[in-house]
Amino acid sequence: MTLSAWAVILLMMLTGCVGRMETKPDLTIACGMDWQGKAGITRDDLPESSANHAFHMLVFNIHDRLLPGSFFSSDAHTEEEVACIGDLASRYDLALLQEAFVRPAQLARSTGHAWADHPHFNEGGGGDWWPLRMMCEICLSPGLLMLAREHPKFVHAEPYEAFSGWNTDLNKADDFFSKGLQLVQFPDFWVLNSHMDAGRGQDSIEARTLQFRQITATLARLVPTDAPLLIGMDSNLRPDLEEQDRNVLEEFLQSNGLTLVYQNGPDLIAIRNLQAEHPRSLPLKGILSDHNALSVILHVQDLSHSSSRP
Repeated sequence: MTLSAWAVILLMMLTGCVGRMETKPDLTIACGMDWQGKAGITRDDLPESSANHAFHMLVFNIHDRLLPGSFFSSDAHTEEEVACIGDLASRYDLALLQEAFVRPAQLARSTGHAWADHPHFNEGGGGDWWPLRMMCEICLSPGLLMLAREHPKFVHAEPYEAFSGWNTDLNKADDFFSKGLQLVQFPDFWVLNSHMDAGRGQDSIEARTLQFRQITATLARLVPTDAPLLIGMDSNLRPDLEEQDRNVLEEFLQSNGLTLVYQNGPDLIAIRNLQAEHPRSLPLKGILSDHNALSVILHVQDLSHSSSRP
């Protein structure tokens, strides 16, 4: 059998395993699901408009990571579910989404935000391993999608240098995705979106420790120490259950002068030089994702420090 024949067979096998990339330019199905009713969310629980120097912010791991057409696609989001996630995100001034691997462009267009960014790495992280980089486009994406009503002044993204290793019961398959961070400067504040390695094994714990320290180094290099800063992420930490995770989180917060505003499971919101009101969890686990969403209303305390990079 020729090399080209083997390549065709390998491509067919890969498509069967991971599925096909979504290529439609727009979502073609509207949200008809009563996700608010299922979650017990009322109209008063969702924002309608923003006050002066305040913004409504959403953090949500949407778990859109399985491509249509794969052996596992029965567990993937339907297009209608993604449209419902878009309806939710469209209500917020700023949305930080994780695991937006499959339909980030369509989701972003559906929300009507002025700016959207979904970083894609050319190299680095687990998704850079051969032959993954040749066959798996989403492996070079950290799955981060940031939506905002205003355009940024500065945008930076980088893959994590550390990841946990091969797929095991404890350490998951984080080496197949180039997880990383997304750092953005808006006119009045900075925002960081990230998704850390999963898994409960020691390899995962050590990888997350190094990933948090990479964030700290990046913040020290790019963000003024007194600039208003917002961080939203799926940290994959369990500080209430695991001492090492608790130590990692405490080190990260102290090193960057951060206050933990809200945490629900692995997802968290932390701030510096911002005021937070009404932090809460939206109970969407089992309805639109395998995570609940977090929301908060934020106010910039001092605009003078955030006007320029160091």
